[in-house]
Amino acid sequence: MLKRVGAIVGAALLTVAAGASPAFATTTGTQHSTQIVGVIPVTCDGPGQTSFTGTGNSVQHFTTNSNGDWFTTTTEGRVTLTTLWNGVWGTWTGHVQEWFGSEDNNKNNVQHATFNFNGTSSSAPSSTLSIHAAFTQTTNANGVLVVNNMTFTCQ
Repeated sequence: MLKRVGAIVGAALLTVAAGASPAFATTTGTQHSTQIVGVIPVTCDGPGQTSFTGTGNSVQHFTTNSNGDWFTTTTEGRVTLTTLWNGVWGTWTGHVQEWFGSEDNNKNNVQHATFNFNGTSSSAPSSTLSIHAAFTQTTNANGVLVVNNMTFTCQ
């Protein structure tokens, strides 16, 4: 699917470069997956990486045209997650929900995401972990970062 999307976008860009059209047409695409693989750039103890893999439902949508491009992905399913918490690397199994979006046009750029996980410890099933993360960045038409927020909680 991605190769086909790349070919469509490439053909549209070549048309513009060749002068056959002053702007390229809107191109959209959707991709579905049952595999979940991801990394978020923080752990329950702060800097680092929390990784997760599993299966579920993932849907990606994109649109591109002469004004810019827009991309979103929504994922939910059962995963195994590894994070640093209270000074110890641990593995947890549970449900994940993740959403990411990026909007990039000739006026600004916005990227935002949410991440939620609820699970139990693989080594101590009576221990539970809930993670919530949210992230937003906005850059204006002058290239100035005007919004930069990130929240991350573990319980």
